[in-house]
Amino acid sequence: MPQRKLREIVGDRKLLHVAPDMTVDEACQEMGKHFLTAVLVLDGGQLCGIFTKRDLLSRVVNMGLDPKTAPIADAMTANPIVMDAGRLGLEAVRAMRDEKIRHMVVSGLDGDGYGVICLGDIGGSEFAAFENELNFENKVWEEI
Repeated sequence: MPQRKLREIVGDRKLLHVAPDMTVDEACQEMGKHFLTAVLVLDGGQLCGIFTKRDLLSRVVNMGLDPKTAPIADAMTANPIVMDAGRLGLEAVRAMRDEKIRHMVVSGLDGDGYGVICLGDIGGSEFAAFENELNFENKVWEEI
């Protein structure tokens, strides 16, 4: 099976992004309207961070922040992992596993320049290649 590049995985989906001074509540309302689990935080076109459902739980609910007043900048993951759109889906799976994340920022795209992929966007060919890689690593370690 041929490996897809991140550009192909993202496809032509429109990017939803918010400003860092938007409240957590406003960002969550936008995410809900578009059935998204993550949104990028851009300031003047520059990537500041990513806000995910996991951030909502760990940085808002668990920390007792008021979503109606807390700016998204206080709840987002700053300096998220970014991978160029020309890289392979297998590389994204590997990075997501290593970093223990479910969403990744993709750069180098047309339009806003950014996109987001999640594990659910990755297809069978990427997971099959990843599984083959893991099996190979395990075999090497067994022989040492």
